[in-house]
Amino acid sequence: MAAKLRVGIVGLGQRGLQHLEALWRIPQAQVVALCDPFPENLTEEKLRRFVPGFSLSGVQVCNRFEQLLAVGLDAVYFCIPPGRHQGELIRAAEQGLHIFAEKPVSLFLDEALEMDRAIRRTGVVGTVGFQQRHDGWHLAVRDFLRDKRLVMLTQVTNGTLESHSVKHTRTEELGGPANRVWAANFAWSGSTVVEAGIHPLDLMRFWAGEVVWVRASYIPRAPEDIVDGGDNPCGYAVTFGFESGAVATLNLTRLRRTFWGDGYQDIAWDYGHLKIEAEGPVAYYYDGPYPPPGKVDAAALRHVLPASPRGDTTLAIGQAFVEAARTGDSSLLLNTFASSMNSHSAVLGANVSDQLGGEKVELGELLSHPKYAAYRKKT
Repeated sequence: MAAKLRVGIVGLGQRGLQHLEALWRIPQAQVVALCDPFPENLTEEKLRRFVPGFSLSGVQVCNRFEQLLAVGLDAVYFCIPPGRHQGELIRAAEQGLHIFAEKPVSLFLDEALEMDRAIRRTGVVGTVGFQQRHDGWHLAVRDFLRDKRLVMLTQVTNGTLESHSVKHTRTEELGGPANRVWAANFAWSGSTVVEAGIHPLDLMRFWAGEVVWVRASYIPRAPEDIVDGGDNPCGYAVTFGFESGAVATLNLTRLRRTFWGDGYQDIAWDYGHLKIEAEGPVAYYYDGPYPPPGKVDAAALRHVLPASPRGDTTLAIGQAFVEAARTGDSSLLLNTFASSMNSHSAVLGANVSDQLGGEKVELGELLSHPKYAAYRKKT
């Protein structure tokens, strides 16, 4: 392989532009092809607004995936809405190209499983864009919790339905929302749990291990509150069960006309709990003689974890992927495509649970049992 990894990007929307900007700063990577169905997304003038100093010199632009495959590549980034895959990722893997896929990789479990099989079969390096694993604070949490018996993880996220305001995909021409905010639309996003909740769920997995079951209840949006295709539920209450015995709760809202988002995170082990606060991760626990000889000093219970700076996580995951692809060493990744399938099946399982009235869904059965076949297939 050449000294530099020759990379193509499929999809130059919000996330694709962020990856382009990061790759432009990685000396070991060379962006040689960009593919997007909408010509206005591929002009040098527009790309420079998001990537300082960008030049199309030496970069092939194309509107069809077949054109991109004809360019000599080593790796492909897929940054397209999750329901728009048409076998491109599998074809790229079959050509021996390393794969970086943005999350969620598909809205359909059978399609995601087929992608995973193709990557395993061909032996290419594959990863999914869970860049939050590269956050210095989140790495510190992982290291601190390594030897702890986790009990409960809690994530509350209040968000706005009007999020994702940068609109690059002409959804109005593709049967989607007229205002292009596809993350608000169930058919395009697969629910807020799938499109956005997969990030905090994957972090929970980073700290707590594999999910084995899920149970969910969604609060539907009132019919009169559906505008411009924004029909995703107002609220989501999801419980995940881990192989270790720990339980996690993920509570999300997507409210219209609030224009304010916030959240809360707490991780409990059997002798303390941890929060991510303004200055970083803080653990609350007693580490003196037990039972304590006297009154416990409350201030002494607060332990600020040593943590690296948060950093540019898009750049960090890009650097890890480029080096893994150049060397063929997937151990350099914090998550492979295969390992990420547990996060993917867990959030799709939440949709299934809600549709079945809050039924507990075992992920092992979801992946293969005939009773879930209709929920796995691409429609």
